[in-house]
Amino acid sequence: MIWNKAIYDTLTGCAALCDETATESSRSNDIENWYRFIFLNLDCADLCRQVAMLYVRGSENTRLLAQACIDVCEKCAGEAQQFSSERAQQVYAMCQQTILSCSKILSMSTGDEPSAPTQATPASLFYGIDLRDALYN
Repeated sequence: MIWNKAIYDTLTGCAALCDETATESSRSNDIENWYRFIFLNLDCADLCRQVAMLYVRGSENTRLLAQACIDVCEKCAGEAQQFSSERAQQVYAMCQQTILSCSKILSMSTGDEPSAPTQATPASLFYGIDLRDALYN
């Protein structure tokens, strides 16, 4: 997987924004209307943070969580669209960017696939002589 700082920045930015939004929304007078939005923001922040950590490490499991992150970001963005506040619209936009970043992660090569067929290395390269010469002489 090829490192891309913009992907990492998007993931950590979404985590920070969703954490801040959940905290800010929990102070609202009409908190009952915000419950689902708050919990989805917390879920989104947690997943974005985890994907960012796995991505930095180059973990083979990054793709698994990236797919889950897409699903949660879609829910979070959908819930954010129901509110007219500026913060909710920021969450919507950030979640859309994060969905794109996670999609890029899913489309990246893992590095496990060989890029071209490999040709066997001759033994003479390692031994300095051809083994057939050593065996038959």
